[in-house]
Amino acid sequence: MLTAYELHEFNRQKDSIADSLLKQVHGNSNILLFKVLVNYLEKTNISGLRLDNLDESIFKDSKELKERFAQILEHMATIAAEETEHSPTYTTGQLAKFFGVSITTINNWINKGRFIGVERKERNKQARISANTKYKAPSGEIMFVKDVVEMYNEAENDGNLNNSNELEFLVTQLAMYEGKYGGEYDKTLGNKPFSGMTPEEQTDAAAWRYFLEQVENVNRSS
Repeated sequence: MLTAYELHEFNRQKDSIADSLLKQVHGNSNILLFKVLVNYLEKTNISGLRLDNLDESIFKDSKELKERFAQILEHMATIAAEETEHSPTYTTGQLAKFFGVSITTINNWINKGRFIGVERKERNKQARISANTKYKAPSGEIMFVKDVVEMYNEAENDGNLNNSNELEFLVTQLAMYEGKYGGEYDKTLGNKPFSGMTPEEQTDAAAWRYFLEQVENVNRSS
């Protein structure tokens, strides 16, 4: 699954990737590779690229060939990162609900790079963020957006959100983690370097911090 950050990194390096591939595949081989990619994109009808005007002359111009190759790679990466039933994308409004904050806060987090690899390209265009995007909490902990959505949905299915039992539910979750690690967050996982945690501890730390933030939001709104 291609994350938003991986898509961003791939597009940033696409020119060097195209150059490297063309240097590794010589002569007729790179011509065959290029033709296979072009014909695949045309026949699957998933590309918005205008490739039907290409002819054999492109193989005589190494600069144009490299530019076209990089363009094709970028488009393929974009398709790879598109929303599917397994990797939905969310609006800032939806994320505000899942994280329990305002839309303004979500936008601020985007601007500050809290959603890794996500950039607002157009000033007035609403961002859509993939479930596979990584979110970096103020504490440095990292979790996937889909994990936050899953926690929200589990709580909602239990009937614990948007009612008087919400705080009770959150306190119960915090008590579970405190029992598991033998103390409060700041004195246990919160006092341990994130890089030194096991994968299970990293996941628990991110979830634990999330519930702590939710308690703060509930207390502020009450």
